Amino acid sequence: MLRSSFHQHLENVKDQISHLGKEVLTQFDQAIHAFEHSDLDVIKKVISYDEQINKYELEINNEVFQLIARQQPVATDLRSLIVAMKIAGDLERVGDLTVDMAKVSKRIDAESYLEKKHELLTMALDARKMLEESLVSFQTKNLIVAQKMAAFDDKVDAQFGQFIKGLFQNETSEHGAEQLTQLAFIARYIERIADYATNVAEWVIYESNGEHFDLN
Repeated sequence: MLRSSFHQHLENVKDQISHLGKEVLTQFDQAIHAFEHSDLDVIKKVISYDEQINKYELEINNEVFQLIARQQPVATDLRSLIVAMKIAGDLERVGDLTVDMAKVSKRIDAESYLEKKHELLTMALDARKMLEESLVSFQTKNLIVAQKMAAFDDKVDAQFGQFIKGLFQNETSEHGAEQLTQLAFIARYIERIADYATNVAEWVIYESNGEHFDLN
């Protein structure tokens, strides 16, 4: 009875993480939209919703702490709880980065540097796909999908490096340099989101076999 109850609570925790993942994906979608369209209403929405994302993570952590205290799990059960906390933390940090994206989007001239913005939007959609796929790997325990994150992360890293390398080549004005600096911030936030998506995949692999593989 106790073990059955534990596994039911563990499934509830995993459902909470799936819900948090969906909310964070929505935040990222809105941050991408806000950046592309300089949509102040969406920017405000992303910033204000961060408190709810933090609350979801706290609820997951509290549930895990209670399960550890009451059930004293060992071996694979304890590993699953540790993974739950780690993934919740990584998702919360993605939420923070979407807020950073939204805040910086307010300072970017919507009509300037359209080509650079297009590069960033392509990079953002790739990172978004990574996050979505890593959540699928968690929900389905699909290690093949999780392992693919290494190649995806390399792609985003290459995009980031190429973007930064070409960013300041032709700009001389003070205003232009400031705008490009803001675009560099956006690029860094997207690259970090891809890293956290990779982290989620690493935790999926760790939960399955107890070994930590560095996919970054």
